Parts: sequence; structure tokens; C-alpha cells
Amino acid sequence: MTDPQSALSTAICSALGANAALTAIIGPNAIHDRLLTKAAMPYVVLRDITSIEWGADNDGGLEHQITLDAWSSLSGHREAQAIAGLVRTNLDNASLTLSGGVTLVSLLHVKTRTRREAKTDAHVAEMVFRAVTVGG
Repeated sequence: MTDPQSALSTAICSALGANAALTAIIGPNAIHDRLLTKAAMPYVVLRDITSIEWGADNDGGLEHQITLDAWSSLSGHREAQAIAGLVRTNLDNASLTLSGGVTLVSLLHVKTRTRREAKTDAHVAEMVFRAVTVGG
């Protein structure tokens, strides 16, 4: 049995890493599951996953809120927004295969917010997705 968050995280990172259009912009090995302060931009970070149980029978059903950040050091929001667009296209309503007996029921884009990070002057597009899984 696999932890549903871990299975979801692995599947998302794999799907994004296999996206040729995305890797053409950010380069190989630029999808991370933690913020790397010294990493060269641009890159995508799976910032967090928050999960809550759903269903009456405690059947292993979970609703997840997933936050991904697209980081860019270029001036303006354009690159961060382009990366976010590719991430949304790749993940919204995707049918990812999860490991360990976990099944993805749905994965949908909820919102994207673009901002400038004051401490670094980097631009960040923060994307939120909602996923539902069962099993695990």
C-alpha cells in the first residue's frame, strides 16, 4: 500500500517531467518537490498537498488540494504565466496512473495567481489543483 499523497506527488512530477513543451522552457530536472533556494530558474515546485477524508464509510477516499509554483527570474510575469499554462494544460482533467493501489478519480485546476516575490524579484505563478483519490 502506498500513501495517496506520495503516489499523487510522484505521478504529477512524472507527468510534468515527460512534457516536452514544458521541459523546453524550464530544462531537464527542473521539477522539484521542495523549494531549492540556489536552483537556477525557471523551475516548477510542488509546494504542498493538503488532504482531507471524504465519504461516509472511511473507504480511503481523500480530497487533495495541491499547490504548484512556477518560478521565473525574467522580468515581468510572461515566463511564469507561460509555464503555468503548460502545467495547467498537462494536469487539468488528466488521468494519471498512481502507484500502490491508489486510484485518481479526478484532477482539476482551481485557480492560478501570479505575483512578484519581493525578496528575490522573481516572478511566481501559484497554481492550485483539486484531486480526489480512493484506495491506498
